[in-house]
Amino acid sequence: MSLMQWVEEKHGTSVDLCDSQHKELFDRVNALHDAVTSRDQIDIGNRLDNLIDFVVRHFETEERLMEERGYSGLDHHRQEHDLLIKICTDIQDKFHAGEMEIEEGTLTYIKEWLDHHIPIIDKPYGPALSN
Repeated sequence: MSLMQWVEEKHGTSVDLCDSQHKELFDRVNALHDAVTSRDQIDIGNRLDNLIDFVVRHFETEERLMEERGYSGLDHHRQEHDLLIKICTDIQDKFHAGEMEIEEGTLTYIKEWLDHHIPIIDKPYGPALSN
């Protein structure tokens, strides 16, 4: 069962590359959710690493586009990204050190962050980046 579903009206930014990457993020969150549901620790670790690697690449893409277009909200956006990357890498480090399990609560946090970030923080860049 999918944890996250893409809803164009809610999540669409009108920036094709970003929307495509957001959909990929949803797919990777759902894959991690499947691994957590099956309780396969190796699969969880692989999918967690895969998700976080993609998050970092996606944030780099967004920030590069914002910089190229002179988007005024870049600094705030970068702060939001940096915070999530720190949280994710802390989770990743603790998981691989055997100090933390990836559970439903972790996935709920990721889902809620994306459900807030994309419609509230990302959508406003649509007009500036889709030109």
